[in-house]
Amino acid sequence: MKPSNKPWIIASVVYLLFILSVMLVADLGLLVNFSLARPPYDKLGHFILYGIASFLFHRASGKKTIKLFNYKMPIGPAIFTVFTAAEELLQAILPNRSASIEDFLFSFAGIVIFYGIGEIWDRKKAKKSVG
Repeated sequence: MKPSNKPWIIASVVYLLFILSVMLVADLGLLVNFSLARPPYDKLGHFILYGIASFLFHRASGKKTIKLFNYKMPIGPAIFTVFTAAEELLQAILPNRSASIEDFLFSFAGIVIFYGIGEIWDRKKAKKSVG
């Protein structure tokens, strides 16, 4: 019997609300005194925050994939990649923010690496349950 992904959905929604809250606070210019929100430390934040989102969203989607250009892509991380790109573009028009291709690349790296970590974790878990 396949376990329910309901806990992953709940965790993803809560985490999305957290990320949206962080984005709102940053958009309002309220993170100026927070040292981890300034370069170069913000890159680590992008990597970790978006990586965790990728991990959670992949599980919340039931690890479903979509076919794009003859390549199977995990739908959770793919959706979050689009969200990340949109968020960076939005920063270009906000007065308290600045868009950065570096931020997007660190976010994307986190999305890909945390997805990979999740896949490795799942394979190890499956081997333990079989053996």
